[in-house]
Amino acid sequence: MRKISFLVLLGFFTSLLTAQERSYPVSTIDNSLFENANAIIRNDEIEIEVTAINKMFIRTERTVTVLNELGEELIWAGEVYDDDIKIKKQEALIIDQDGNEIKKFKKKDFQDRSLVTGATLISDARISYIDYSPKVYPFTVQYISEVQAESTIFIKDWFPVNSYSLSVEKSIYTLRNPAKIPIRFLEKNLSSHKIEKFTSEFELEYLVEHLPAYKFEKFSPGIKEFAPLVKVALNQFSLVGVKGQAENWTQLGKWQYDNLLDKKMELSPETVRKVKDLTENATDVREKIKLIYNYVQENTRYVSVQLGIGGWEPMSADEVDHLKYGDCKGLTNYTKALLASQNIPSYYAVVYGGRELKDIDEEFASMEGNHVILNVPYERENIWLECTSQTSPFNYLGGFTDNRKVLLIKSDGGEIMETTKYTPSDNLTETKISVTIDETGNFNAQLHRESFGVPYGLIYPVSDLDRSSKELYYKKEFGHLKNLKIKEINHTNDYLHPKFLEDLKVSGSKYGSVLGKRLLLPLNFTNLPALNLPRSSNRERQVEINRGFSYKDHFQFILPGSSILEFIPNNTIIENEFGSFRIEIEYAQVDGQNMLIVERSYVLQDGKWPAKKYEELRDFMLNINSLSNQKAVIVLTD
Repeated sequence: MRKISFLVLLGFFTSLLTAQERSYPVSTIDNSLFENANAIIRNDEIEIEVTAINKMFIRTERTVTVLNELGEELIWAGEVYDDDIKIKKQEALIIDQDGNEIKKFKKKDFQDRSLVTGATLISDARISYIDYSPKVYPFTVQYISEVQAESTIFIKDWFPVNSYSLSVEKSIYTLRNPAKIPIRFLEKNLSSHKIEKFTSEFELEYLVEHLPAYKFEKFSPGIKEFAPLVKVALNQFSLVGVKGQAENWTQLGKWQYDNLLDKKMELSPETVRKVKDLTENATDVREKIKLIYNYVQENTRYVSVQLGIGGWEPMSADEVDHLKYGDCKGLTNYTKALLASQNIPSYYAVVYGGRELKDIDEEFASMEGNHVILNVPYERENIWLECTSQTSPFNYLGGFTDNRKVLLIKSDGGEIMETTKYTPSDNLTETKISVTIDETGNFNAQLHRESFGVPYGLIYPVSDLDRSSKELYYKKEFGHLKNLKIKEINHTNDYLHPKFLEDLKVSGSKYGSVLGKRLLLPLNFTNLPALNLPRSSNRERQVEINRGFSYKDHFQFILPGSSILEFIPNNTIIENEFGSFRIEIEYAQVDGQNMLIVERSYVLQDGKWPAKKYEELRDFMLNINSLSNQKAVIVLTD
């Protein structure tokens, strides 16, 4: 313990006092750290000092050598601050590849701007950062800061490698705690790395050196699943002046309910009567829930308010009712209050929203999440409401909050629950296309497509685009079709089920190749997604597919009148643990017209497989790609 503590503290304070004397030439980096790297952390030292339940200092010295343009996003030389977080010290140094100083930034030289976005009405959050455009690579950025925070509920994790393509020479993490507040911590993925550490009831120290970059692998788990990580929390804490105590999710959820949500659901008698009148003819409770959700969508809009504790505490229901706007917290709490006025219980649910599936960590209670939705238990069903959207259907989550662990905030404590998971059959895209081909390969086509599940949520916003933007969208999607012209676009958003319908009329040229008297006709008018995977003979990590999808395609190719079929590929069915693929091709004459009718279906299953299975998955997808790209041969006659 003494050895580690001495090394950590001596190294940290030495860096703060003599940082500007250190040159960091690129030539001193071990060659192994360049492999797969866009940037290399030369030295990353974090010291957190908790001096009181409502005061801590975070001192940072982070030196990063940037090898190329992609490595610039891995620098992070800046601080987010507000009235609760004050920057006491901030400086930076730009160093060339030989270790010579290029530019020095003092605190007054940092760029400073508000974090207010278009949807945010008011916020006290700001960011102070360096703005530097390199003239040559590699270069090195050394960043030093000291920050004072009054909210101790957020203790920075130790996450030395937080990105792919990032190597680490040295990383040190120290938690000093003269206030003697008991701490909790959770170590993940440390055993496979040479890490020195000291842990006690009040303090932590970690040191690691020489971590080569992780190479990104398609369909691999998130980096937190295998990179070193230590999560830290205080058992007693403060959030913008509100003190608390918690050691698990039950206690932390109870604290959030008592201090952030309780007494926030009062509504005026007029609003309660209005909601009662709205729902009095409903046939059951589920219909009442739906009517109230629609009422919220029709009478409010999303506006973010991030001021002080407002970043975590919702506006009162009565205030949202009066103003007709709120953020995810306020609108969710408002919907909860409207339901409660009709004796319908529901629960505020904290979630990580985003396209990447990210769970609230059920093993470790801390202030987590970036979004709030509403859970309404009804009989054997869990209804989930996205209260910030004026267009999202009832009980539809889509890819932003589906299939992940969330925290329900209840009056008796917190509870971890999982949101709706959409199965491959739920995530269905079904397409029917009729294509008329002439002797030169020119075509006219009518397309009808229906999207369900997660694909529904991805496509229905297209209906709100103007005509020009819609055309650009489809020309990009059907970029493999030559000289594409969009003649007609019609959309139907079936909000009740939900499903999204697209009807298009298009034309183009050279669909297929004309070789003398023969037309080579491709049988994949629309392409299936993500079928070309890179080879990876030395795959390191398991294969993970988070969402499965289904595709059903019906193509009807109306051939030139003066033509004879010479060749069509064989029908094929493939089934394995990754999914299935079927293609059936039939030549037919309908109402005097020669036709090729293609039925194609593809199912990709979600799941986890060992790394050695990657090549089998790749072969499966390559086989599907090859089968989809087959051509029929048509002989053109006079």
